[in-house]
Amino acid sequence: MDEAFVSCGKWFASAFAHSPSFGLISMPRFSRALGAVVCGLSLGCVHVIAPRGPGVLVQRVMHYNGRAYPFVVFAPTSYEPRSALPAVLLVHGAGGNGEDFVETWQTFAEEKRIILVAPTLDLSAASESQVPVIFPRLMEEVSKEWNIDPARRYLFGYSAGGYFVYDAALLNADYFAGAGVFASVIQPEYDRIVSQARGTTRIAIYLGDRDPYFSLQQGRRTRDLLQANGIAVRYVEMSNQDHNYAAVAGAVNEDLWQFLAYGRPNTTRNVVDAH
Repeated sequence: MDEAFVSCGKWFASAFAHSPSFGLISMPRFSRALGAVVCGLSLGCVHVIAPRGPGVLVQRVMHYNGRAYPFVVFAPTSYEPRSALPAVLLVHGAGGNGEDFVETWQTFAEEKRIILVAPTLDLSAASESQVPVIFPRLMEEVSKEWNIDPARRYLFGYSAGGYFVYDAALLNADYFAGAGVFASVIQPEYDRIVSQARGTTRIAIYLGDRDPYFSLQQGRRTRDLLQANGIAVRYVEMSNQDHNYAAVAGAVNEDLWQFLAYGRPNTTRNVVDAH
């Protein structure tokens, strides 16, 4: 059987597995997945996704160590190969996928001229251990096709995806220039990654005061741990906000970008009304 067909068949199955409706895939997603299988027979499962916003969204798959890592790349409409742009690697939460998560950044990235890289990941402990290897490889793979400024490679993670971002931001501090997380903390059993940081970095943390999974006490503990180890931190507690990142994505993305790209001053505590 043709390898492209097998590869795209696996991607097609993954589209079902990662559907937000947990198996009852929507017709737009079904159409995109079916298109992936058809185009994969001739293009090796590389295709342009039907746009759901500005810019260009492209599907890719990276193969490493016997595993396939599907991801999407967003490039703003104004992208020109001769001009290097900043890039943000986006890590979705549990049950999510890269293609849906990129939508929370797409309009902002079009405006600010940012390349987005959004993999669909198995957020297991085993996968987390591979983050220091996989994330830089993924960015290097993307850099073969898009001109990314190596001094402006950033990370952003939501919820469980934030765990992966903490790992990459600290253990790959010599590769990524900074990171942000929404609704995610460093658990005590993983404190060691802070002391293992390979260089200095900057991390912004956003946490709602009504988050049912992570308390403000946990957020402040994470902030203090990072600062005690010389990490520049912007810590934002959002009032009247729960675990829902999509509801405040616009405000969070803007604030994070001011911190990462333009050097907004660090804060030890900044309470803002999310609504």
